Amino acid sequence: MNQRWRFTAPPVIAILVGLIAWASYQIPSPGISDFDQLHLAARALLKGADPYAAVVSAGYPFPLFYPLPAVLLAVPFTPLPIDLARAAWSGLGAGCLTAAALRYRRALPVALLGAGFGSAVVLGQWSPIATAAAVFPWLSVAWIAKPTIGAALFVAYPTRRAALLCSIFLALSVAVWPSWPASWYHALQSSFQTAPVLQPGGFLLLLALLRWRRPEGRLLAALACAPQSIQLYETVPLFLIPRTRWEGYALAASSLLAAFLQAWIFPPRLSESLAHNLSARWPILLLLIYLPALALVLRLPKSDNAIESTGVPSPSA
Repeated sequence: MNQRWRFTAPPVIAILVGLIAWASYQIPSPGISDFDQLHLAARALLKGADPYAAVVSAGYPFPLFYPLPAVLLAVPFTPLPIDLARAAWSGLGAGCLTAAALRYRRALPVALLGAGFGSAVVLGQWSPIATAAAVFPWLSVAWIAKPTIGAALFVAYPTRRAALLCSIFLALSVAVWPSWPASWYHALQSSFQTAPVLQPGGFLLLLALLRWRRPEGRLLAALACAPQSIQLYETVPLFLIPRTRWEGYALAASSLLAAFLQAWIFPPRLSESLAHNLSARWPILLLLIYLPALALVLRLPKSDNAIESTGVPSPSA
């Protein structure tokens, strides 16, 4: 691959995605991104206030479901107004994922065409940078910021460096605000998140354990057991599974179809809760994204001599 493209593509994609994220909130009634709470919480933390109480006081529809490490990672964005902070955060995630995709190859570059990636960058989600950490362990602090998905990625791609970085960052967060675990636990009591394996038909995803020796099999099985909101943006890590670009294209196309069908058949309604709407949408995600990912896992041989000692497949595999 052209080395110049490898260096120029991540910042170019980051800027383009940042502009898209910024523009998506300039329309009337744009709503809020997931990063908005973290931005507010980080500003409160810098003032010595309780970040969890600050989110509740601001009147957000949900409490802060993230642990304090996520708030600490949002601190560098606090000098920016929220619209620019959203754009910068989404651009950072896109740039990291692009760099990781060019390193990992296989089908990961195609993730940028999937509905999950589009949903993640507009909503300010962690999945792009968390997925990139499977390739670049120095990004693994993102795993402790979103520990459910992070744990699934660590199960698939464990490294000593990731374990050390996450442990250090967790200890730092306790030193900064010792009482945050109790506040976080209290916030989680109102969480509607659930594991895909507990949804109708979700148990089928445990068939990925037939390939438990491979990171792809461990990844899908662990993601199936990880509590989450089960939305499109949570599917970005699944693009670590396909071995060929064409398998990635098929998964991306299927994700776009899933996004269209979800919006068409189950549009959000004020009369129903978000949890109910997401539960109704689950069969579409299962049939069009998760089961195809399972099929790709089961097509793989039980072992792969191209797996490096870090657990990450060789970019040339």
